[in-house]
Amino acid sequence: MALDSITIMVQYKIKKKKLAKATSAILDYIEMVKKNEPGTTEYKVFQDENDRTLFVHLMSFADKASKKTHEKSAHLKQLKKILVPISKGKAVYTNMLTIKPVKPQEHVDEIKKDTPSHEPI
Repeated sequence: MALDSITIMVQYKIKKKKLAKATSAILDYIEMVKKNEPGTTEYKVFQDENDRTLFVHLMSFADKASKKTHEKSAHLKQLKKILVPISKGKAVYTNMLTIKPVKPQEHVDEIKKDTPSHEPI
């Protein structure tokens, strides 16, 4: 992913009697995202195995412009129209960071000291 990519997690609960309606709307929505948002590099929806009312959306955007396109899309407005009235409480949005390996400086220095030179002695 690009350096300026944006990843967001959204969690919310749906009323038990409305799960079929929510699932159907979410599946339609995912298709619309795939067809209409080339800047949305990933869009996955998960349902908690033990609490089927809990949904988690994980989405990544190529950049801020792609995120804005997603936020202003007609299909997102439509999904919210369906889900908000059948949700329990408010959705929780979390901005995510990708974990990148970092070599501690002292470890790098240690390797340099212990690495034999390739020059003849």
